[in-house]
Amino acid sequence: MKTNKAFTLAEVLVTLMIIGVIAAVTIPSLNQNMRNQQYVSGCLKAYSTLSQAIERMKPEFGPIGIGSKWNNVDEFWQGLSAQLNTIENCGKGAGCFTNATLKNLNGTLGANYYSMSSEYKLRTSDGFAYTYCLGYTEDKGISTEDGKNGMGRFVVDINGEKGPNKFGQDVFIFVLVRGKGIVPAGSADTSDCTYSGRGYYCAAKVIKEKKIDYPKS
Repeated sequence: MKTNKAFTLAEVLVTLMIIGVIAAVTIPSLNQNMRNQQYVSGCLKAYSTLSQAIERMKPEFGPIGIGSKWNNVDEFWQGLSAQLNTIENCGKGAGCFTNATLKNLNGTLGANYYSMSSEYKLRTSDGFAYTYCLGYTEDKGISTEDGKNGMGRFVVDINGEKGPNKFGQDVFIFVLVRGKGIVPAGSADTSDCTYSGRGYYCAAKVIKEKKIDYPKS
């Protein structure tokens, strides 16, 4: 007479325990990888969207950075907002941007742009939030030549109010360069794009490598 072999309760419990341990280890990693890919896609889209918007402004505004229209920040901002899928334009008033203090890549606190009067702010229909500050004076890892011709700096939050609101993950910096257009931060220097740094220089690295893979230091 044949007998059917079956797993004992103890064997089943051990198997389930092993599966649970593997899942506990792998699922968070898989979820983070998925989020990172979303951040990469957002960075690429922000770069493309800004670059195309600036190009579309040239017929009316002239060569990039040449002439009064580019240098009159109110006129420039209105021209730019018309080229984006803008759903709310706050100008220099409070609103339109993430109402939270952004974090640096190393976890320290950065800036809160929500009510900053030096920043022009708007939101677009895809959930992105943009700030712009005319008068580029701060190095963001771009070349010396681009720095000399820098006109202003964009900060883009690719998912609005959603977290982590952190530079190098869902927040990226781009520079408007006279005669050239949009240059991603870190195009000449990625030294700040590490998990011990602020993460300000990560846009160019993410765009080039199509992934988020930062060194620890």
